[in-house]
Amino acid sequence: MPLLALAFAADLAVGLAVGLAVGAGAAGAVVRRRLRARLATAEAALARHRDPIAQAPDVLLVHDVDGGRMEANRAAQAALGLGDAQPQLAFLDAVAVADRAAARRHLAALDADGQACTDLHLVGGGRLLEVVSGVVSVAGQRRAVSIGRDVSARRARERELAEARDLAVEATRVRSQFLASLSHEIRTPLTSVLGFTELLREEVGEAQRGLVEAIEAGGQRLLATLDSVLDLATLDARRETLRPARLDVVAAVQAAVERHRVEAEARGLALEVQAFEPVTWATLDADALCRILAHVVGNAVRYTETGHVTVEIDADAEAIGIRVIDTGIGIADDALPHLFEGFQNPGQGFGLAITHRIVRLMGGTINVESRWRAGTAVTVVLPRGDATPAAHAPQAEILVEAG
Repeated sequence: MPLLALAFAADLAVGLAVGLAVGAGAAGAVVRRRLRARLATAEAALARHRDPIAQAPDVLLVHDVDGGRMEANRAAQAALGLGDAQPQLAFLDAVAVADRAAARRHLAALDADGQACTDLHLVGGGRLLEVVSGVVSVAGQRRAVSIGRDVSARRARERELAEARDLAVEATRVRSQFLASLSHEIRTPLTSVLGFTELLREEVGEAQRGLVEAIEAGGQRLLATLDSVLDLATLDARRETLRPARLDVVAAVQAAVERHRVEAEARGLALEVQAFEPVTWATLDADALCRILAHVVGNAVRYTETGHVTVEIDADAEAIGIRVIDTGIGIADDALPHLFEGFQNPGQGFGLAITHRIVRLMGGTINVESRWRAGTAVTVVLPRGDATPAAHAPQAEILVEAG
């Protein structure tokens, strides 16, 4: 019996050992299968994330913050002329020699601030990239990701626009300087002509006096044109300075309109001012307001043969509206789009061009409505508060309507 028991115990131990070995093997196989499945899933997920980065249209570089150990996506490889097998490159190796000083400053700013943005040319083609870099943590290491977008065409267009703007500014400056000089050179002898004309009127007989008066009228008209040219040149050069002060707009308009009373009565026209309030206060440049009314009311009286010229004044809490209505000859349809162009609108004078610029300088708007042979209405709206400096004034709204 003891021998039989001993043999049974030995067989049992061997069976248990074999069973445990088989079970362990089966369990290990299960664990390995699960690990392989999880690795496959992880690699698939990583591939899904890696592929869009590799296929991204923008240049993508991952490198050390100091510019070393760089990897590039496919767009970067194509931009740098690299094949699929990338050589060991550094950030500066990807930048054209002319821009490497700027690239070093870029890396210094990246290290100091954690981000940087610089325009850099790439080697092998001269493409200009706007490179935006930021510091990230990769596997516990401090690295940088740089994204470059091709801005060659955009920067070229920006340069063209800047050059065109500079040419326009210079052309305006030269034109204004020329006109100011021309006005001065003509004004001096013209003043002498007008002075001698006054003396000549007293010396000639009645038969020649009409000729002298014609000379004087022509000289005065030429002098007024020169004044307008000089005003336009000054406004275009932005040398005009506003001096806003508190004033009663109704009283100021009435005083400006009275200066045209004699001419209106000589032409048989009714000239009146209609104010919806007897007193309307605002903070405006009185001289600028007077010049606006001189041109608008003066044109209305000059180009109205019969009927009336009415000046209406209205206001709300924010703005003053001045509307000049006449029953004159109106404005031809083909002239309406060019009312405010001044030198490009020969025969129309400079009055509305000057008015438009003064109104814009004051931060206001001007609106012209007209029908040929049926009259014109010009509406000027000015801010009621402090006048806005020209550099910050909004663009005047110019609404030209034809009937």
